[in-house]
Amino acid sequence: MNPQTIEFASPSASGESSTAPWHTASNGTFQDLIIKPEFAVRRYKIPTGATWFRIVPALRPSTKGWMLGVHALSYEGGQHIHAKTIKPGAKSVFDAAYQWCKNNCPESLFSKANKDGYKLLANPVCLFWILVEEGGKVVSRLVLASGYDRSRGGNDGLGHQILKKVQERDEHGSLVANPVDAEAGLQFGIEKTLSQGSRYPNYTLKIGRVPAPMSELLAKMDPLEIAALAPLEDIVHLPSEEEEWKLLEKVIDPATVSKIRAALK
Repeated sequence: MNPQTIEFASPSASGESSTAPWHTASNGTFQDLIIKPEFAVRRYKIPTGATWFRIVPALRPSTKGWMLGVHALSYEGGQHIHAKTIKPGAKSVFDAAYQWCKNNCPESLFSKANKDGYKLLANPVCLFWILVEEGGKVVSRLVLASGYDRSRGGNDGLGHQILKKVQERDEHGSLVANPVDAEAGLQFGIEKTLSQGSRYPNYTLKIGRVPAPMSELLAKMDPLEIAALAPLEDIVHLPSEEEEWKLLEKVIDPATVSKIRAALK
């Protein structure tokens, strides 16, 4: 064997790891069906510490803005989008189930008094593209974060915090900055911290001061990273009606789901 051709694994993938060699990693059972599988690998997990990234402006010929407001239907083991995310006014199987339960067994629905009830209403989630440096290269990634606006108490979701920061205005009503402008836009900074004993991380947001033109960033990127960028409405997965009926069984027992389907015929 020619010693010049030998390549060694990185420490994290070798015996230098502290993980036992017979340990089998778990992939988890959560099925996030919001993003199509071919784009799901680009979902960005914000690391602990400080991170800077560039928000990608809306892409032509998209009919949406730089951020897609996703209506997410969540349940134990997964989540998917409500059709109105893409088609305003569209209905979902979950809407039909909610109305049936409201008419026939309202006590089965989730409420403050019934924390174990069926959760059939959508939650706001934010989806947008960013350009971020990884391993010395600028890559395209997707951020999927809660759009919760604190209307029921608690803290703002990260997605809503980012949206508010982008839309922040001064005392004259003018934008403080415009991070999503194609050429004059600025980088966006996030510092993620996790306090000991805390269940959820804290985020500190800020906007940079030096313009980060998209043209300059794209010039540094590999063609495959540029080609990955697609309109947000094209990267989300819209389940078929039959697929949604099966997903509904993750919330309501199959026998009751069958009753609901029969009532709609």
